[in-house]
Amino acid sequence: MEFEKKNLIEIYKMSLEELNHYYRMLRKYEYENNVKLDSSVVKKVIHPITMLTLRLDRLMTGRKYVLYDDKRGNYHKIKDGKIYAASHVGRYDIETTMEAINDQAYFVMGDPEETYRNFEGFFLSKMHGRICTDTGYQEFKNMQKLKNGEYVSDEDKKLIDEYKEDRHICEENCIKRIKKHDNILIYPEGAWNITPKLTQPLFTGSARIAVKGEGVIIPIGIVRDDKKYTVNIGKPMNTKGATLSDVQDITDELKENINSLKGEIIFNDKKPALKRADLGTPEENERAFIDDIMRETTNGYTEEVIENSRFYDKNAPENVYKTLEKVKNKTLY
Repeated sequence: MEFEKKNLIEIYKMSLEELNHYYRMLRKYEYENNVKLDSSVVKKVIHPITMLTLRLDRLMTGRKYVLYDDKRGNYHKIKDGKIYAASHVGRYDIETTMEAINDQAYFVMGDPEETYRNFEGFFLSKMHGRICTDTGYQEFKNMQKLKNGEYVSDEDKKLIDEYKEDRHICEENCIKRIKKHDNILIYPEGAWNITPKLTQPLFTGSARIAVKGEGVIIPIGIVRDDKKYTVNIGKPMNTKGATLSDVQDITDELKENINSLKGEIIFNDKKPALKRADLGTPEENERAFIDDIMRETTNGYTEEVIENSRFYDKNAPENVYKTLEKVKNKTLY
């Protein structure tokens, strides 16, 4: 593959679309040419500085972090690579999880976009460690059209394949990390949970990485209350002896574990119960819940982006209903 690396000035002048494409092509070039992953040794050495940076950021942003429980045991003695799989609840759950686990882990970051050129990107790449991918949320509607056998232009098909390949490369790099006994931090819901569900359907990538990389999954439940993030770290899930045919079962177990961890926090909440008169309609309450989370969004992370980057469960009642409505409208018109 022909690929020309750009200097910092050239990168700075790129549009966001050009920047994203450039880094997808860079990842593809490195993958196809078997470029070695950077060593985690230095990142582990400077880990205390990384933790200090996270604590300072928490103080500056005025948020609160509570570690509800840590069931990992003596996790430092776990020799296998660890897949920290956390629930996705809002703007600061990533920084909070990093601080809570206090273990150097490469953050699996979807759609890095603006972070290629700011301090957040520098911190994640050079200090903490990250593995990037573009989810392809921009082509979500065309992806659905393809699945339904509808017309999609050749240009869009090419772009969809590009995103698909980038996600594959990301997963392969995660597997390589786990095989090297490095750790990763991943959010298997794919997007912030702004639904009434305790946990959204999970992508199966975490389980597949664990099976192929022979790693250990550590589930993490997080509950957000304004700027207070409460973290509950679960027991390691051993996937030794599992095969790819077990991936869905492991994913289902992971979801149940995250639900239980979140439930422990919620049912132990000492806050006084709200009076019925203080509650609105279910629709008003849901809207207020979404608005509360979305007010902290940055970098163009909108409800539409969330809708297009979360796991699409075709069997979910709301999606079955949408499909039936489309069929009905086609029949009528």
